Amino acid sequence: MCRCAMRIETIFLVIALAVIVVAASGLVVSELRRRHERHKKGAATMPPEYFEALAFMLGDQTDRALEVFLELAGRETDTIELHYALGNLFRRKGEVERATLIHQNLIARPTLSREQRDLALKELGQDYLSAGLYDRAEKIFGDLLDLKTYQVEAARCLVQIYEQQQDWEQAAALRRRLEWLTRSNQRKVIAHYYCEVALRSRGQGNEEAAQSALSEARRNDRDSARVRLMSAQAASDSGDTRRAVREYKEVLAQQPDLAEMVLPALAKLFPQGAHDPEFNSMIAELLNKHRNAVLPVAVAGLLHESLRGPSVMKAIEQEIEWLIAPITDHEAWPLKGSHEVRAILIWLLSDWLSRRLLYQCSSCGFSAHELYWHCPGCRRWDTMRLRRDVFPIPNSENNETPDKGVPPTPITQTRR
Repeated sequence: MCRCAMRIETIFLVIALAVIVVAASGLVVSELRRRHERHKKGAATMPPEYFEALAFMLGDQTDRALEVFLELAGRETDTIELHYALGNLFRRKGEVERATLIHQNLIARPTLSREQRDLALKELGQDYLSAGLYDRAEKIFGDLLDLKTYQVEAARCLVQIYEQQQDWEQAAALRRRLEWLTRSNQRKVIAHYYCEVALRSRGQGNEEAAQSALSEARRNDRDSARVRLMSAQAASDSGDTRRAVREYKEVLAQQPDLAEMVLPALAKLFPQGAHDPEFNSMIAELLNKHRNAVLPVAVAGLLHESLRGPSVMKAIEQEIEWLIAPITDHEAWPLKGSHEVRAILIWLLSDWLSRRLLYQCSSCGFSAHELYWHCPGCRRWDTMRLRRDVFPIPNSENNETPDKGVPPTPITQTRR
């Protein structure tokens, strides 16, 4: 009897569990069906003109897209996605006030969900940023960081604001947060921030703070050419010639493109300047080890007459011989026996280089006569390099020379 009762209880338990599973399955299927219906209904309420306008946006036909969205806005006042798209279009066209008004009206809607409101806040922050209202944009993106929504976008926008305001410590803090959020290395850029802090402190006469900032920069990027360059300048100013020479030598070996900045300062550390045997030995060693250093050293020598010692002149002559090889019989080239011809060519190339855009950003293509650590075009760090086409090489097709344009006015406030 006891065994029979246990079997009956087990059967009832199994039946009860089966009923629960079936009921739960029914509820799940019903909920999925309702969601599917809502999705179909939402898709059905979106007019076809909306997708037509999106196609115009993807094709960069913002005027056509704006016309369609404005027409839809009068008919579909409850379509939130439409207002987002319309606000973005206004901002892209430079009509920031209209974009701001749209996003402010969206935020004021009491029926807006938390996700929709955060998105509208992000777009409003972008409006303020485009308008240069950095205090308002900073407040919004700071709130989004606290809300833990759109954290990556908010952090990047805050970095942009702090860089524009030259608040390097705040920018470094946001870069560290970005490093944690995106698992990407931000240390090289942070090192540049502390180099900027060091420059500011040195300009204020606070050498102790400058050295502290340089140490922090080195901790973030121990191989930074800029940190080594600034350390060499500090050592030279303090009379530590040996350390300054060592740091300058490391910079040249690591980044020969900086020769135009390094060699004038390095030559001053030797008793005979660019004609000092030790200086010439150092340059000769650099040219032998790094073939890509010939052009930067030659450019430095052509731009700075005081650098034209034996080793630098060797680099200049190599570049000249390479330049004239396609158009002149190399063996009959008079440079070998005529000091006058050589002097004329050096003068012509020096004048040419003094008017050329020597450096170019590897990211956006921005070119300038001076080196910028922070590209004025794309706002990226440490992307400018010496152009390899700085000399007037005739074009075989149209006999034109590269870089014929007039250099833009130097943006001295961003040059570091």
